Amino acid sequence: MIVSELIGGMGNQMFQYAIGKHLAIKNKTDLYLDTHFLLDRTHRENFSYRDYDLSIFNINAKIVDESISKKYGYTDNRIKRGLRRVINPGQLKYIAERNFSFTPDILNSPNNSYLNGYWQSEKYFTNIEDAIRSDFTFKNKIGSAADELVQKINGCNSVCLHVRRGDFLTNKTHGITGIEYYLTAEKIILEKISNPTFFVFSDEIDWCKKNIKLPSETHFIDKELAGEKSRDHFELMTICKNFVIPNSSFGWWAAWLSKNKEKIVIAPRIWFHNSWNTNDLIPTSWIKI
Repeated sequence: MIVSELIGGMGNQMFQYAIGKHLAIKNKTDLYLDTHFLLDRTHRENFSYRDYDLSIFNINAKIVDESISKKYGYTDNRIKRGLRRVINPGQLKYIAERNFSFTPDILNSPNNSYLNGYWQSEKYFTNIEDAIRSDFTFKNKIGSAADELVQKINGCNSVCLHVRRGDFLTNKTHGITGIEYYLTAEKIILEKISNPTFFVFSDEIDWCKKNIKLPSETHFIDKELAGEKSRDHFELMTICKNFVIPNSSFGWWAAWLSKNKEKIVIAPRIWFHNSWNTNDLIPTSWIKI
């Protein structure tokens, strides 16, 4: 078996699933997901609790037994975490992400491996791109309330403009992408696309309506159209032809899953407000500003 631990929101879970899927295929074995830490509601200060969000997709994975999770899963005990990097307790090989750079030898991990990390690079799954795209199709049809918007997005030079705020406002690791970023991105889009129409998606859409003023035609997508686990917002985003995304894995995946082969994707050069090297996170065809 390959076990991938799920940590964070939907975008993070998708990265963790994707590397696990790749290793499961290479080792001709089953993929299991560890959701214990994800669903744990033990009090943690300044911590954003998440839910299991991959249920909206046509994925093929099992939830690992709790005994495996207790032995290998995330722990606040730093000594225990450190020991796991050099000592493999039990039948699984514990593999922890070293940093945010792509580490090729991870893809040589054997059967019976347990993965702990974020794995935010398409290089961990480009060899099985078709399988990942197939798995991340939606189980159910988009809500009827969004049907008209689907037609509008398909019928113009649509640009998904994603604004991530919420807990990023107080998250010292991420921080938010400011207004100037979006204004600069719009200028680039205007140089490359004739008559673009911007569709703004955000976890704080009312803030966007008050603060994002673009000369181009702009539609603000209300939260009432989000759907279960923001499933409808996400599909609407993937349907767009071009993208301006913030430092958000949710926006990253919407852009990556877009079927438009000529898509323009603009992403922030600074993804984390620290010294982490994220050069492998942004695909080379995307524009970084």
